[in-house]
Amino acid sequence: MAQNVSLGYIGFGEAAYHMAKGLCDEGLTGILAYDVAMGSDGPYKKTVLDRVASAGSVTAAASAKELVEKCDFVVIAVPARFTPSTADGLLPMARKGQYFIDVTTALPDIKTAEAKKFAEKGAFYVDSAMLGGLVGYGHKVPILASGEGSDAWHDSMTPWGMNITLVGEGSKAGDASRIKLVRSVFTKGLEALLTEALAFAHKCGLEDRFMQSICATMAKQPFEKLVVALAGSDFVHSERRGFEVGEAMELMGQVGVKPLVSAGAKARMEHTTSFGCAKELNGAAPQSLAEIFALMDRKNYN
Repeated sequence: MAQNVSLGYIGFGEAAYHMAKGLCDEGLTGILAYDVAMGSDGPYKKTVLDRVASAGSVTAAASAKELVEKCDFVVIAVPARFTPSTADGLLPMARKGQYFIDVTTALPDIKTAEAKKFAEKGAFYVDSAMLGGLVGYGHKVPILASGEGSDAWHDSMTPWGMNITLVGEGSKAGDASRIKLVRSVFTKGLEALLTEALAFAHKCGLEDRFMQSICATMAKQPFEKLVVALAGSDFVHSERRGFEVGEAMELMGQVGVKPLVSAGAKARMEHTTSFGCAKELNGAAPQSLAEIFALMDRKNYN
């Protein structure tokens, strides 16, 4: 049987709620939650208290101070813009050997700086980057953890069903978030691109044909090979493809779709063209990620 963990959440928004609820369903008891909205008269107060009531074995703490005093693991789950002020506000309450788990999307440098402050008090500040949506995954959302104390976070929560992967020995707070943000350029960009393309297909009455064509392309080969094929050929064909995107943008304007992501794609292809790789490569695209990265380094591609 898993050993109970003394756990509390500073900030009890959607992410914290779904994580806590999942842990309660696993049998973890005694979870505390505190949100600044609890001390306000605004409409969000009821939302937070309703979440606490429906999560399971979660109790609302009277203050952040009470929560920090009672919990060994304190999860900071506030909007990223409030991460520094929240962490700095908790710092005076931190005790030696305590763990502060930052699941926010704050920049890596912010997490590195906070970790140094907490280390001076003998506490651990763990960067815990979530790589998925909490609504779907709940407490089993894939998490990357880095920094001193990340191993204890992993070992304590894995028995309760959490899916935590360690960045590795010698990692520091901020490393996990750096990986997440690099990944986010693709995942969030793909989300935006798909939304724009679906709107375009719908306006043109080509929903089924679009889906059939795209699905066939994506399923044709393993994803890593597709990445190499697309990125490698871009260094050879970016000029022609950028022009094609421009034509698509013109049609999008005619049917009433704003080409926001497409404009970025066109600009990126024009940027790639400016490096003159097509002529240098004589039309032969790189055939591996190693070749692509070597080309980027040689051309100082940015």
